Amino acid sequence: MERSEKLLNRENSVLVIVDVQEAFLKPVKVRDLIVENIQLLVQVAQRLGVPVLATTQNAEKLGALTPEIATALGDAPVLDKLCFSCLASESFARHLQATGRSQVVLVGVEAHVCIMQTALDMLKASYAVHVPYDAVASRLKRDWKYALLRLANGGVEISTVESVVYEWLYEAGTDSFREVLPLLKAREQERQKTEEMDEAEESEEVDASQPEESDEEEEGEGTEALPTSETDSEE
Repeated sequence: MERSEKLLNRENSVLVIVDVQEAFLKPVKVRDLIVENIQLLVQVAQRLGVPVLATTQNAEKLGALTPEIATALGDAPVLDKLCFSCLASESFARHLQATGRSQVVLVGVEAHVCIMQTALDMLKASYAVHVPYDAVASRLKRDWKYALLRLANGGVEISTVESVVYEWLYEAGTDSFREVLPLLKAREQERQKTEEMDEAEESEEVDASQPEESDEEEEGEGTEALPTSETDSEE
């Protein structure tokens, strides 16, 4: 069966990790989630033979990759740049072309700057670009939100980390599936714990706010401050 061109194929994919440096991550509310999701993609890519490239933005001044990602990458190329679009870096462009892959899974920060410019330049260069929404972030939620909207309107496939993994796997019952499955199960367990903690905290906040119900404006502002998605990146 001929698969849809909208789906990822691990034999034609490359994972690109953009500027996951602490200088950019520190203000991100969901920093840990983003890092964990990128780590998962790196681990799966390594097991499935998907090439991995990473970049830093002006590492001399802004620092190296965050240790969790640097450790996960092993000896994968990490290319420093000054331009916001990765593809505008000649070194990065050469490394990307050398992979021979035409599908790019693009993750990292910030969604509205380097991810945005890189993705649109890659489309122009005839790459198919997939951006999992739960593996990209911006300091402000609105920047992340409208970056994804603009990317989708521009032709980028907006996806999820889990969708990427299962598209790479293609089917169950294989050695590859059995090798990756423990990673997925561990992630699901962590997600369930996090969701339970979030629900408990939200319930406590609602209970605490009940005596102030007469102030409708303040109540509305308090509700808006609660996380509304997995990548709620607002300061």
